[in-house]
Amino acid sequence: MVSTDSQTRRASTDGAPTSEAGPLLEVDGLTTSFMTDRGLVRGVDDISFSISPGETLGVVGESGSGKSVTALSIMRLIREPPGRIAGTIRYRGQNLLDLSPAEMMKVRGKEIAMIFQEPMTSLNPVFTIGEQIAEVVRLHEGLGKKDAMDKAVEMLRVVRTPSPEHRVKEYPHLLSGGMRQRVMLAIALSCNPKLLIADEPTTALDVTIQAQILDLLNELKAKFGMAVMLITHDMGVVAETAQRVMVMYAAQVIEEAPVRELFATPLHPYTQGLLRSIPRRHHPAGAKPRRLDQIPGTVPGLKEHTPLGCRFAPRCTLAQPSHLTSTPALKEVRPGHKVACFLDG
Repeated sequence: MVSTDSQTRRASTDGAPTSEAGPLLEVDGLTTSFMTDRGLVRGVDDISFSISPGETLGVVGESGSGKSVTALSIMRLIREPPGRIAGTIRYRGQNLLDLSPAEMMKVRGKEIAMIFQEPMTSLNPVFTIGEQIAEVVRLHEGLGKKDAMDKAVEMLRVVRTPSPEHRVKEYPHLLSGGMRQRVMLAIALSCNPKLLIADEPTTALDVTIQAQILDLLNELKAKFGMAVMLITHDMGVVAETAQRVMVMYAAQVIEEAPVRELFATPLHPYTQGLLRSIPRRHHPAGAKPRRLDQIPGTVPGLKEHTPLGCRFAPRCTLAQPSHLTSTPALKEVRPGHKVACFLDG
């Protein structure tokens, strides 16, 4: 885990994007539900947000909060049925939910790319690394077999893979976790997408390799001029990488703010609990190291979401009885800072 002491070390990522005006991606009222044997459940429940060109939006929350379902909904990788996506997902003004499957195929990988949580399960074990990168290039760029393989070597070099000419001939199981994640980056960036969705890109990597991947991601973001939606449960990763943070809990957005403001003055009790749970390397002179705090309880499962009431109330030490029956709206309480909490109303 990356210490919060590093949140000021890369403050340059805290500036607003300076590229073209207007949002690149606008999500409005996104609700993704699934029909199960026990009825309809919502993996994402009426969320709205936007991403500007060149911006990194960090999406944080515990497992089960709806982060990955949000990403899969944007990519339209939710199988319908049993899933159903409602609301609007506008990319450059075009609602992706209005596109046919063939039209969406042209967007997916070319305009919007995604890195999935576990590269070993995302890469095909029976094809070489080079074949898997070349396949994407042939599909979207129309290159021939030799040119596509040359592009695969080039992309492996871009993501700093040693001996790329030899790596293209290897299979995924021969690579380390860090190398497989670099391959996923090469595949995702091979067609120069304008938006990269990175779902837990440093999961299961040791701290040293994690830092290398984050540095590479920042470098490639600048090189390709793309926006990034970074999904993680690690607040330290967000502190080092994002300009803006969206906190999710139980399928809903409960706070959104510029990264420095969120770390300095978190407003939602859940966000405050997440920040208190981060280890610190340094303490004020004379102060005793404090114990890590923990948030009592667990994130409710999809089938436990209630239509009314604050979903965090059962775990919140500040909750009042009325919070169990009334739902707080997400509202802007400061410029650029939104929160869904009765305590900040």
